[in-house]
Amino acid sequence: MKNWLPLIVLIFALHISCSTENIQYQITGSVSDSADRTIEIDGQTIPISEGGGFSFVKEIERPVFLDISYANLEWTVFLLPESSLDIQISGGSLDAIEYKGDLIPSNTFLLGIVPVSQEINDFLNQNWVQIHQQDQEDYISTIDSMKGRFMEDLPADEVFVKAWKTDVNFAFNKIMLYYPRNHFYYTGEKVELSDESISYIKVPEIDTLACFDLPSYKDFAEDWIDYKSEHLLEGKTSSKHYKLMKMDAVSRLIPEIFTSQFLRDYWYAEYLKEHIENNSLSNSQPYIKEFEEVCKSDTIVTEMQNYLTAVRDSRADHEVEIYKTDNSFNLEAHIFYPNDTLALERHPAIVIFHGGGWNSGNPSWAFERAKHFRDLGLVAIAAQYRLCNVHDITAIESMSDARDLIMWMRQSATSLNIDPDRIVAYGWSAGAHLVSSAAIFSESIPGNTINSIPDAMILVSPAVSLPKGKGWEGWKFNVFGANTTVSSANPVEHVRVGLPPTIILQGQDDTVTPLDGVQQFHDLMLGYGNHCELFVYDGVGHLFTPNTIPDNREPHPDKEVQGKAYDQADAFLKKLGYI
Repeated sequence: MKNWLPLIVLIFALHISCSTENIQYQITGSVSDSADRTIEIDGQTIPISEGGGFSFVKEIERPVFLDISYANLEWTVFLLPESSLDIQISGGSLDAIEYKGDLIPSNTFLLGIVPVSQEINDFLNQNWVQIHQQDQEDYISTIDSMKGRFMEDLPADEVFVKAWKTDVNFAFNKIMLYYPRNHFYYTGEKVELSDESISYIKVPEIDTLACFDLPSYKDFAEDWIDYKSEHLLEGKTSSKHYKLMKMDAVSRLIPEIFTSQFLRDYWYAEYLKEHIENNSLSNSQPYIKEFEEVCKSDTIVTEMQNYLTAVRDSRADHEVEIYKTDNSFNLEAHIFYPNDTLALERHPAIVIFHGGGWNSGNPSWAFERAKHFRDLGLVAIAAQYRLCNVHDITAIESMSDARDLIMWMRQSATSLNIDPDRIVAYGWSAGAHLVSSAAIFSESIPGNTINSIPDAMILVSPAVSLPKGKGWEGWKFNVFGANTTVSSANPVEHVRVGLPPTIILQGQDDTVTPLDGVQQFHDLMLGYGNHCELFVYDGVGHLFTPNTIPDNREPHPDKEVQGKAYDQADAFLKKLGYI
């Protein structure tokens, strides 16, 4: 359900009805005095006619909480098949909303719960650290007391109350699952959820198809599966990468958690897609085969086939090679060759490392950049590297992968038709940390002159100065593990003579990789006699996101600024004689 935002003053009427024959609800309505020409219903944008009318039809099989938004106004209604509801808004506050038709008490309750929700959200945001510093018994009691606020003065509608209580349990019990990890972050004390806590947290309705459409169901179910799989693997050793072990555990657990065949199929498909997304197709073949054998839902089978087709199509315009295998986990190099592949002269090469905080992302994020450099005549490689998972992989392993890939490129220079002395490494955010680390914390092959130092570096919004301030402890644990000091992996603390020519492209208002640290890195590079260019762009933050919106989420770059920065990268390569 959406957060409740201040309402703007407007007047409109909305009618919701459900057809008993087709199990549909239909939403029709009209808006007066409106400049907005669309309304959002259940995540879909619905046009508003010149006369102010609109219509929306959707089949439903189960009780649903439906989000509606118009301009700055957002609210939630509860719907059942065979129900009808008329909503009238005559002013700019929640008090101005009136209902007619069915389910009036339930939807009136949803309006009244808004200030409670705001109060609880504020309390959680302001006291998050202190709450998780409590011992387990007090922590459960605190969360339970907040949950209880949502259970007061419930309407008499039995169906609504059951759905509401279940969803509240899903939402709050999801938070409880992460108590051990958060408690360790903020206290340094390792704890495990007790059997009593697990019994309390488990929501039996996780295996109930009727709850599938509840707003918090999928988040809770996913986190419950994650918790159970991690608990199953705790203390186990294997020659397999943890992500492969987890998929093995998930495939075993799903039939134990769910008796519904649809829910079994749905969750296997979800985890398989996530595994392919973050761990590559080459590490997913056994699970694809198993899915095809156990999935019974035609709809889910078709969706998975379409997904796999799209993934394979995205690889059709380039070659994929395995450059490294560690604990049965393959790492892919996605190679984009220029059109003149038969040219006698070897090409310069560029290897691109995506960002994502060291714990998310995949090579496809770099495909567009790789195609750009391919078209400029370089052999371009989009890199896969191991992602942090707080179990067996930290950024130290990611750094090792970056070094190994550059050395693999030099070893494979003949087959790749590249010049081993003209290899550019390009990275953004965490990927830029890997690039700079390959040069600064370089390695070489024993008995060989081949090393991991790129011949040039392009760093975009680079994580070259790692934070040490408030809130770093938990982030450091996720990324570098408990046994790694910040200094040992911090490029800015190890700048030296003899580093490759570098260009840095940075937003003035970056809050993720702030300019101060980047400027310090640049100044140190120059101080040690290295060639380093820094271009700072006003009005934008991380990855050229406009400073009018948060830059610590999915990037939304200012295309004009981004284009100028990319032009500077091309100019840098031209000066080096690579294009």
